[in-house]
Amino acid sequence: MNANTLLEAYEPFELYETEIEDGCTALIYEPVENEAYALVTDIDGTLPMDLEQEIIFAAYTADGAFAWSVGFENSHQFLELLNNHPKSDNLVDIVKSYRDSGEYY
Repeated sequence: MNANTLLEAYEPFELYETEIEDGCTALIYEPVENEAYALVTDIDGTLPMDLEQEIIFAAYTADGAFAWSVGFENSHQFLELLNNHPKSDNLVDIVKSYRDSGEYY
């Protein structure tokens, strides 16, 4: 498994690699309707190395303040959640509903 495979798995959900700080990268989701965004990282706060690593989905406000986060056992669990919803749904709303359900990893 390489980084390209990871990036390809996330691309259909409009998550793309971005530089965050100190030369590190993460996956970013930026919905068009507002300036809030979300990052998907491994537990160290950087781009996961593969689909098997534990990941964190962290939502941020339009001014860049941390809002909330939720962990996933791995990318497969996260992508399965997204695949269970129409692509037109806001990804942040999908993950927030999952987090609010209390059934997360």
